[in-house]
Amino acid sequence: MLVGELATRSTANAVATAQLLSESPDSDTVGELYAMQGAFVKQLWKIDQDWRAGLLRIYENSLLLHKANTLSKVIEQDYNLFGQYGDLVANTVTSVTTLIDNSTVGYSYWLSKKIQAAHAARVAAAA
Repeated sequence: MLVGELATRSTANAVATAQLLSESPDSDTVGELYAMQGAFVKQLWKIDQDWRAGLLRIYENSLLLHKANTLSKVIEQDYNLFGQYGDLVANTVTSVTTLIDNSTVGYSYWLSKKIQAAHAARVAAAA
């Protein structure tokens, strides 16, 4: 259900963006689009860096398995590594979905304001 809502919102955004850019592609609008894309990529890059750092920590911790001197310690450390990986996956997925949700909602709001302004400008020009 939530994925369907996201798909619907994304489709509506795509159609409205095409409409906006076909009717009034001014430099401010294009510049704002580039700025939003840059901010999205920057946040995605940060998520990727956190993912890679997390994997490196897990790898470093896996090297300690060789230092365990009892079976119970090996099993404890194994499950600890699985837990760390689970936490890393959960945090990464949460970060990505939060970024997508926030970006989609924020873009929808920005887009509606741009369309309203373009409509108001057309009405004023026609009057």
